[in-house]
Amino acid sequence: MTKDRLPLILASASLRRTEILEAHDIEHVVIPSEVDETLPPGSRFTPEQTTIYLAELKAAAVLDTVDPGDWPRGCYILGVDTIVYKDEIIGKPVDEADALRILRILRNTTHEVISGVCLILAKPLRGKLETIDKILFSDTTVVCFADYSDDEILAYIRANPPYDKSGSYAIQSEWGKHALKIDGDIENVIGLPYKKLSEYL
Repeated sequence: MTKDRLPLILASASLRRTEILEAHDIEHVVIPSEVDETLPPGSRFTPEQTTIYLAELKAAAVLDTVDPGDWPRGCYILGVDTIVYKDEIIGKPVDEADALRILRILRNTTHEVISGVCLILAKPLRGKLETIDKILFSDTTVVCFADYSDDEILAYIRANPPYDKSGSYAIQSEWGKHALKIDGDIENVIGLPYKKLSEYL
């Protein structure tokens, strides 16, 4: 870290998010959040509101667990949540059949990849880290997939288990060859909307 820059905590165990930050020379510490990502009963969030809610939940969870003594000057905490949206929120596949179902839904059509971001500035106050400022935003990238066969889907998911990936694919993998068009930040599709985030970092 540079002397004048407060440390950045990434509230995520995602290797993809770490790789994006490292690619842009953003030093950070990883402290994964442990939160229940179930939405509140009766909530009627838009997809964008859903990602922002979960990103804020993750950042706040880490804020509650860190020791203020470890961050005497304060720190930034970055929470991120990314979803795939095509008529409904598409989560991570639970098994091979589910991954096949999801990639069938996405073929020969367009879908949205939406990330919500919460960036908290925290400072030690009254013996604990407290929020001084908070930035919330979402970013959307539209991805258009070509047609592809069930055999291609099965070959991909068997060689690249997608069970930790919303939408059952990684755009930076060989599956990216099926993307006819990407309208927006490709790093958002990978898992972190760095272009928009950089405006605040």
